[in-house]
Amino acid sequence: ADATLFVYECGTPEAPALLYWDGLGGTGLHANEIAPTLVERYGLRVIAPDAPGHGRSPPLPPAAYRPSALAGLAVELLSALGISRITFVGFSWGARIACAFGARFPELTAGLVLIDGGYLDGRDVPGVDGNAELETCIAEARLEAKDDSFASWEAFVSFQRDALRRWNPALATAHAATMREHDGRVVPILEPEVGGAIRHGNLQEPVVETYAALAATGISTLLLTAPADAELEPVAAAAIARFQAAVPQALVRPMSGAVHDLVSHSPAEVAAIVGDWLASTQPRFSGDRSS
Repeated sequence: ADATLFVYECGTPEAPALLYWDGLGGTGLHANEIAPTLVERYGLRVIAPDAPGHGRSPPLPPAAYRPSALAGLAVELLSALGISRITFVGFSWGARIACAFGARFPELTAGLVLIDGGYLDGRDVPGVDGNAELETCIAEARLEAKDDSFASWEAFVSFQRDALRRWNPALATAHAATMREHDGRVVPILEPEVGGAIRHGNLQEPVVETYAALAATGISTLLLTAPADAELEPVAAAAIARFQAAVPQALVRPMSGAVHDLVSHSPAEVAAIVGDWLASTQPRFSGDRSS
C-alpha cells in the first residue's frame, strides 16, 4: 500500500511461514535468537518486520496504528511476499496485532502465538484513562521516552543486562537496533508521536473485542505468560482468566521465574515451546525436529 517496511527473513520460501511482530519500540531483529531454532529444528520460514516507526521502517499517520489497521498492513506484507497463510507470533504489543489479525483474517491464520500479551488491556490498569485523547497519549509517551533515555551506550547495556538477567552479542545487536544517539544521549528510535498513536489506538480498539471472533473461528492459540509485577499481579491474573474463558481453545503456558521480555530472557525455551506446539496442532506442519 503506501507503507514501507524493513523486513528480516530466515528460512526457505517453500517452508510454512511464521510472522513475528515485536513489542512496542522493538524491531524484527528481536527474533534473532528464536528464529534459527524455528528454522533449523522445526523447518519454518520466519518473517519479522520492523513495525512502522520502529527500527528502519518509517512512521505512518496516527490512524494507521489501530490494531485492525496494522493487521491489514500485515496482510499487505504477506501479499507482497507471496504468502497465503501464516502462524502469527506477537510479543507484548505485537500480541494485540496478532489477535486483531486472527479475528479479521481467520482464513489467513494457521495459528496464533501470544508472548506475554493479548490479555491485558490499558483500561484494566488502575489510573489509565480509557477515554484519553491522542494528544494526551502522546504527552504520556513523551514522558516515558525521557525515562527510557540513557547517558551512554554503556548505561543502556548495563540496564538491559540487569533487566534481562543475561547478555550476549545477539541480545546486544537486537536491543541496540531500538535506540539511536540524539543530543548526546541514547534515546529510543520510537518517537513519542508514534508511541502515543499506538497507545491511543489500543484504547480505541480493546483487545478483548477480538475474543469472540477468535473463539468462533477456533484458531489454535498459544499464550505464554510471565510473572507480572507485584502491583499488577491481581489485574494480570484476572485478565488471563478472562482470556481463558473467552477463548476456550487457547492453551495458556505460564513461564515462572521469567521476565516480561520472554523472547530475550528465555529464547531457547520459547522457540522449543512454540515449535513443539506447532508440530502438535497443525496438520500442515512438517518440520525436522531431529536436527
